[in-house]
Amino acid sequence: MGRKKVKSIEIKKNWPGYLLVAPAVIMVLALALYPLIRGIYLSFLDYNLVRPFDPNFNSFAGLKNYIEIFKNKVFIQSIGNTVKWTAVNLIVQLVIAMLLALALNKNLKGRGVYRTLILVPWAVPHAIAAMTFTFLYNANVGIINIIAVKIGAITESISWLGNIGSAFWCVALVAIWKGIPFQMIFILAALQGIPGDVYESAKIDGATNWQTFWKITLPIIKEQVAIATILNLIGIVSCFNTIWLMTGGGPLYSTEIIYTFAYREAFINHNFGTASAASVILFIFMTLISGIYLHLVREKE
Repeated sequence: MGRKKVKSIEIKKNWPGYLLVAPAVIMVLALALYPLIRGIYLSFLDYNLVRPFDPNFNSFAGLKNYIEIFKNKVFIQSIGNTVKWTAVNLIVQLVIAMLLALALNKNLKGRGVYRTLILVPWAVPHAIAAMTFTFLYNANVGIINIIAVKIGAITESISWLGNIGSAFWCVALVAIWKGIPFQMIFILAALQGIPGDVYESAKIDGATNWQTFWKITLPIIKEQVAIATILNLIGIVSCFNTIWLMTGGGPLYSTEIIYTFAYREAFINHNFGTASAASVILFIFMTLISGIYLHLVREKE
């Protein structure tokens, strides 16, 4: 029996089920596709709500919005910040998550408690985490400044989030703290799938801990780590709440990423044309990442 005929029989057999889930599928597609199509459409329009009576308002602008944002120094800076933000978060989160997963994969006393505690940052909402750390960084009453002054690390309180040199790293620290558990769960699950006999054989052969990790552990879990990393990368690039709530992209756009740039253009400057253009560029980047992820999943299957 041909494959097409088998599929046709399966569809006829399961049509009541497809009919039941159809409304939910249609609703999800509508909520996902309409904003996407509308955003791409707006990126080619002259759509600035500050000038609603302009003769060119809501008219086709071609690539004007894309040209304008690439001439915008803030957008160019946001691209650099996005790359820096992504690289710092990705590398630090991966290294720390790997170390924690390796430690928790051993037979430690109270291992369950440690795992639960490490998962706490992941459970904390972004808004709560941002507000808490903003208070901790506060120049007047923040505990970080108080402790640093008392131990002599600094002579006077510092405005950590108001300083160009420190704001980026302070916000990145919060994102790293929030993102490590997600990465760790994937790696730990992959490590627990490795048979113990493999390590016993390596130990008999005289392999060191580093050789065991580099030659055995990493090659076995590399696919799971790659998938977890790409999923984490999507979250890092689209991280908005933490940055916006803590610094608003400042000071002097030192923490501005493409996501915050698009939000600022749309809801503060009311220029939905350039905001949509920036969002489309971010969407293309995210689509490429998602494509890599799907390719890895298919290879794994």
